[in-house]
Amino acid sequence: MHDIRNTLVSGKHFVFESGTGSGKTICVLSSTLQYALENNKKILYTTRTNAQQRQVIVELRAIQKKTGDKRIFGVGMQGRANMCLLAREDPEIARGTSEELSKFCSNQKKLATSNKKDQGCNYYQNFLRDKQKIENIVEWTKKHLPTAEEFIVFCEKNTICPYEINKMLISEAIVVVVPYVYVFDKTIRIMLFDWLSTSDDDIILVVDEAHNLPNYIRDLFSAQLSMWMLNNCIMEAEKFGDPKLSDGKISVSKFCKMLAEIVSILRDTYVYGILENGIRTNAYVKNDAFIPSHELESEIMSRLKITSKTLHDIVSDLIAYGEKIQEYRQKEGKLPRSYLHKLGIFLEFWITVEMDQYIKLVVDASDGKNPRIEAYCLDPSIGTGIINEFHSSIHMSGTLEPLEEYRDSLGISKDTGMVFYPSPFPQENRRIFFVRDVTTRYDEIARDKKIILRMWQHITGICNAFPKNIMVFFPSFNTLSLFQNKGSFHGIKRCLYVEEQSMSQSDLMDLVTDFKSCGVENGSGAALFSVMGGRISEGMDFPAEQLEIAVIVGIPYPKPTARQRGLQKYYDLKFGKGWEYTVNAPAARKLLQSIGRLIRDEKDRGVAIILDKRAPRFKQYIRDMKESKNLLDDIHTFMNK
Repeated sequence: MHDIRNTLVSGKHFVFESGTGSGKTICVLSSTLQYALENNKKILYTTRTNAQQRQVIVELRAIQKKTGDKRIFGVGMQGRANMCLLAREDPEIARGTSEELSKFCSNQKKLATSNKKDQGCNYYQNFLRDKQKIENIVEWTKKHLPTAEEFIVFCEKNTICPYEINKMLISEAIVVVVPYVYVFDKTIRIMLFDWLSTSDDDIILVVDEAHNLPNYIRDLFSAQLSMWMLNNCIMEAEKFGDPKLSDGKISVSKFCKMLAEIVSILRDTYVYGILENGIRTNAYVKNDAFIPSHELESEIMSRLKITSKTLHDIVSDLIAYGEKIQEYRQKEGKLPRSYLHKLGIFLEFWITVEMDQYIKLVVDASDGKNPRIEAYCLDPSIGTGIINEFHSSIHMSGTLEPLEEYRDSLGISKDTGMVFYPSPFPQENRRIFFVRDVTTRYDEIARDKKIILRMWQHITGICNAFPKNIMVFFPSFNTLSLFQNKGSFHGIKRCLYVEEQSMSQSDLMDLVTDFKSCGVENGSGAALFSVMGGRISEGMDFPAEQLEIAVIVGIPYPKPTARQRGLQKYYDLKFGKGWEYTVNAPAARKLLQSIGRLIRDEKDRGVAIILDKRAPRFKQYIRDMKESKNLLDDIHTFMNK
């Protein structure tokens, strides 16, 4: 808290790592609140997911209750997909993008203010007409400091728009909790800052779970065109008239069919390595490949015999035609969605994107069913310039080392404060072992078929020997299914839960709840198979008997895809640290996130086992790791203390 206070006084930035359960949220809120109240600043608290907002509001509520200071007021803001009550009633509306929902909302509000009866959003009509109800909701909100979910439910009971009332409340709040997109998407940020009614340099930015931010921004600033989207474009063109494009030679649907053919050829040529005579040149299976930066547009111009100017005109036609379709759908009271508009925006971006910070790929990640081309952003700093406009920023995570990589990736100034805080919990409450007789390294497994058998013997031995809740983390769903397909699960003599990649959030939560219940009271414990870097390993708590043993199967190095190679090369050129920043650091974070499920407070006890001989490479991140010559004996010794 003292370090944060010094950062705020000096108007600089601060990046820190502190273990899970160590109180990061309450420490950051307490110190930033005091400074904000004294200096008329606002705190913009960003989270990766809506679920992570809840903890911030709960802590803020406790601070207000403790201090009795009514100036301490905060709101949680979510996107229209969650806050719009019409979207909650209609799944089709809920699936809209932020741009589509914004246009839909604007049209509904316009209809609601017209003289036509029973037109537009009735929740917005109530917002305009029932001033007393609004006052009651505002008063209730200031008194109770509800989470976003509680606020939405209360507004729904009062049949009034929560999104519009939240916009009103933001200007009065000292803490505003938002998803990352509200800060790092320029269009949405401008809208948010209008509601805040404050200047950039009066804002203190807090980034929670900061290890997610670089990849989040890369994805936000990337663009892709899939076969699925092109098929939707073709159907849309045929439904709405299929006009000719600028050159007068080709219709919209034929242009889209030509693009689909080009994407397939790019996939066959660069991913599969198929030549014109049908010979395959790639000896191994891969899912993506680099494509020359101008290959797509050159192929289009060659086929249509047009110039680059005509191609730009065609792109403009697609955007304009898509806008007409959006207007037509809007008049019908539907979501203003147009795939042709999205296609035009994509092509405009693809043709003009600066290639020094991007790579262009063709990707086939779904067994040939939905190939795509992608302009992938290598440098997250292109989207983080706004950070330097704020008064200060605080970036925190339980797994952020190496801190220099995070700072450099985001382009934050070199004088940024960086601190690693050791765990406040007793060292003797946790053991981390590794073994040297197994690995998930592909070439070693290919040479020695017994490695998989030894790996499975370790897993089944641990699961069967201890009547505890045990979680087994695999590096990927592919590795997990490798064991599952061999029928190895039958050797585990206890209740077994398996996370599936396609599970809905509600099904996953049911699975986790059932698993947790096996560890409480006098339960015999269960085993849960999951993946590193997934929903369970990053965002869920398992205190006390809910989890006592974590088994880490292998090292979660990123796959050696073309995208990964491009990222590594870029970081080599920019920082001279391609391997450290793009391979080693992400693997270390995934390891630490999984191990972090074990210890949530000073009374928790647990043991983690890393089943891979390469574990010592991560000694700088996992300082208390020790080799085990006899796993079951070492675990027994620790458990019986």
